[in-house]
Amino acid sequence: MFWNGRKRMQAAIDISHGEMAITNIQGTDVRYLIHKADTDEPPLLICNGLGQSIEILLPLIDVITDRTIITFDMPGTGRSAVNNGVQSMSDYAGFTLAFMDEIGVEQFDILGISWGGAVTQQIAYDAPDRVRKLVLAITSAGGIGSWWGTPIALSEIMFPMRYFNKAYGDFIGPWMYGGEAVLNPGMFQDYSKHAIRPTSEGYFGQVRAMCSWTSLSWLDKLKQPTLIIAGQFDGLIPIANQMLLAQKIRNSRLKVFQAGHLLMYTQRHDVGPMVSSFLK
Repeated sequence: MFWNGRKRMQAAIDISHGEMAITNIQGTDVRYLIHKADTDEPPLLICNGLGQSIEILLPLIDVITDRTIITFDMPGTGRSAVNNGVQSMSDYAGFTLAFMDEIGVEQFDILGISWGGAVTQQIAYDAPDRVRKLVLAITSAGGIGSWWGTPIALSEIMFPMRYFNKAYGDFIGPWMYGGEAVLNPGMFQDYSKHAIRPTSEGYFGQVRAMCSWTSLSWLDKLKQPTLIIAGQFDGLIPIANQMLLAQKIRNSRLKVFQAGHLLMYTQRHDVGPMVSSFLK
């Protein structure tokens, strides 16, 4: 039994057919989505990338059809309000666990994409009895445990003009993400067309948390079976990061795609079934 039976559980399930809902976590209004599947398997929580909203994940969610999927906008991103008390990666992990408590979910699998992979690692470390399996996609061990991407990617992380000027974002995004996005900029434009600009507080809060965090000292203590997904031509979080994760996490395997940082979108028809198979 993966739903813990709290009173809010039925309300969460009732709005799960592709509709957004709002709940309140630690005094903060949070927008979330539960995409329900007819299964007794534990739900899959997806933690999104830096500054990203739920909309970015919808194409991927559409191809993972055999699993109830849960995701939400982190404080200050998408349609969620700012929470100035969430500062560190441990804070983001605790906030996420509080969200899962609120919607009535006890045990779950978890997929962390890019920045969300850091939150995922922290959650798995802080609450090992609640997390059954991990999927870490195009992510790193954070802080001093990271190989940073290209100078363009690094500058765009620190100064996110791409969110404030769409024309500029459509131009710089492919160079930031690398791989197939450079060869076909239209892919990036299609990927990002429904993105919602994060608040400054939300975006820079995530950047500060990532820069001051690393999982290097305890990665080898993670016990969950872990699938690590890498893009060979990732311009933002180079493949060396995922190789390090695979080396440090004992019960893990690494899958490499001939793609850049956009692979969870461009390769979703391969990634989705692979994730489903791993979680089974």
